[in-house]
Amino acid sequence: MIQCFALPESRVRLGTTQDGLILAIVDSKEIGTALTKRFGTFRTLRYESGELPKAHLPVEELLQYNVAEDFLRAAFSCDGGVNLYVARRKGARGGSQWLIRGVYLACAHPTLRKQYCDLLHSLGIRVRNVAGDGKVKIEIEKDIRTFHQKIGFIGGVRITHTSRFWPEIEKQQLLEQLIQSYDSPRDVYSLQQFEQVR
Repeated sequence: MIQCFALPESRVRLGTTQDGLILAIVDSKEIGTALTKRFGTFRTLRYESGELPKAHLPVEELLQYNVAEDFLRAAFSCDGGVNLYVARRKGARGGSQWLIRGVYLACAHPTLRKQYCDLLHSLGIRVRNVAGDGKVKIEIEKDIRTFHQKIGFIGGVRITHTSRFWPEIEKQQLLEQLIQSYDSPRDVYSLQQFEQVR
């Protein structure tokens, strides 16, 4: 922002949220007006009245200029994540265990969720639009592999420290581990963080 808009450093305040994320506040009504005029609102949460903002993704332009993959990489890096954990069920003959695998994008706004689904479908990735969770979910191996090949996560972006099984790991690194788990699930079952789930 400082370079793009030639802002003095004093106009950008850096901080950290309670869960350890970096927060940058740009103190410029001019820039805020220019961005919202050109791109619309970035707000996706409901107003106090319960009404949702009129938000949309520029789907046609993203596809026309071949930047959908880059856009989705940024979106998933900011608001997405990876599920990779062991589920177990007790039984008379020792029970069973299996891996829960998936990639998701958290998005409370129903219009945006649908448009994210449309973008992912255009890249050959099947997804589920789960309104109850406010998420777009990629759960089938073929589609997770396609996501890994075409989109992935921006390097250096980490899962928050509040994650039960994967605190502070890079999202891309966990995605790589998820992909490897299809060839060698035993390596995941034996990880120390899943011992407590037994």
